[in-house]
Amino acid sequence: MQVHRKAYPLPGPRNRRRPGVRRLAVAMAVCLAPGAAVFVPTVSFAAVPSFHTSLDPSKVKESMQYLVKTFGVSEAEALRRLELQNDAQALHAMLSEQSAASYGGMSLDHDNGGVLVLSTTRPADVEAYVASMPDRAHVRTRTVKRSLQALEQTRETLAKQVGEGADSVYVTSVDTENNSVVMWERGWVAESKSNGTWAEKSGRNRPTTAVPGDQRLAVSAEKSKADAAVKMVPTAVERRVLPEPKQSYTPYIDWGTCHPLYCKSVYGGMRGGLRLNIRRDNGTTGGCTAGFNVRSGGGDVNGWGWVLTAGHCVVGKTNTVKVHHNGYNILNPHGVAGGYYMEVNSYPYDFAFLNYISGTESGAWLENWGGTGYRNSVLKYCRNGGQDSNADTPCGNQATEARVTINGYHALSAIGSGWIVCASGSGSDTANYPESYDSGAGDGYLVGTRCGRVLSKDVGINTDVCARAGDSGGPLFSQLDNKAYGILEGDQQSRSGPCASGEKNNYTAISKIYELMETWRTSGYTGGAIFRLITGTNG
Repeated sequence: MQVHRKAYPLPGPRNRRRPGVRRLAVAMAVCLAPGAAVFVPTVSFAAVPSFHTSLDPSKVKESMQYLVKTFGVSEAEALRRLELQNDAQALHAMLSEQSAASYGGMSLDHDNGGVLVLSTTRPADVEAYVASMPDRAHVRTRTVKRSLQALEQTRETLAKQVGEGADSVYVTSVDTENNSVVMWERGWVAESKSNGTWAEKSGRNRPTTAVPGDQRLAVSAEKSKADAAVKMVPTAVERRVLPEPKQSYTPYIDWGTCHPLYCKSVYGGMRGGLRLNIRRDNGTTGGCTAGFNVRSGGGDVNGWGWVLTAGHCVVGKTNTVKVHHNGYNILNPHGVAGGYYMEVNSYPYDFAFLNYISGTESGAWLENWGGTGYRNSVLKYCRNGGQDSNADTPCGNQATEARVTINGYHALSAIGSGWIVCASGSGSDTANYPESYDSGAGDGYLVGTRCGRVLSKDVGINTDVCARAGDSGGPLFSQLDNKAYGILEGDQQSRSGPCASGEKNNYTAISKIYELMETWRTSGYTGGAIFRLITGTNG
């Protein structure tokens, strides 16, 4: 396949001269009262290694196009913003390690010129790091009361006090924008517990903290425990109600290539972004999307291959019909390890690990593609024309398939508001794909890859990436550094049909999945097995 690459104009020359200690290219004025202590940077300018990485415009084309369309900027400006985000991600890792006591998190403000906003309790602590950035003119610092480390410690204490987990009414998060810790109440969990439907709704035969007896009393006890926990922690805690996400649960065939709804193992094997057809108990078939390839280590499932998708796609399904793609039976209806189903439907813990039905299928769809970059990849597929073409949602070369290799993941705490992200999905409608199973996406919504940005975080990742029913479980990732972010939970608007302005869709974070799986592992529920995304070509 020949790919035509367009040459993108690069930003003009940047002044790389480092300013003195008393002067930065960014205005960082500090007013000191008489006798006030003067903060001296804890790290000298010379001690900060360069962490800037230039991006290849051809590899981040879709992310650039999103910025050009959404904010009316030039391609050069879009590239600058993406490079600033990429540097910011490296800066986050450095400050979390070297200035943890004062670093307060960061965000990227696209509405006001693509500026990185860096929070800190001591501005002097970050001066050297900011000064070492080529794009320091677009970095602003703000002083906050609490470091990210302190907020996380408070959150962890609070989480332990309330027994946070898949079955808890209360879950916690850090709000770096407001420099606070948030206690979220999941009202739908409390209601379901009280009426006795929670076990079936959230997932059968899996680790649970539910206590037999009068669940109404149990819910009341949880509230009392949460109230007491808030009073015990030193940091002020915000109380908020978490809305319940509306979960988003052949074709025009492109012969010789891999289509989200139509792919054969001879075209490259299993990847994030492919359709998973799931037979419901009422005999109908619904669609979800593969998120990432996974490998388990240890226990009775050592070395097994799995596919990560949304838990609500299979929880509550009791029949034994295999999960298939385009008529090929590939995955078991439930993934089991340690005697328990590896699935849960309890946002922000909404995920399922589904294993292959046999070694033959595992070999055909996963193992035979080692060393080619397929095992650790997601599908990038863009549409050509139609109501929902790249004129509406910027993507790239149309009606062609490509791969984005995944080399790691970003924890929820490391993801900033304003970060540019992309997602792949297989939501469809029979009006557009007559030979496929209708996922309920609506007429005019086409399968494929879309890009957008992180709008905010709570216990998950909230984005403006367009998604519809059938995209659930699909991968959220970054083209900048090939890191995974999460899998699609659902939308907050009940939309259908072509993408429109003002999209709001949320994703379960990979780190939240790992967090719960580690709890299960240490409790013996996984038989000692560890589940991790495949992040290497031979994984």
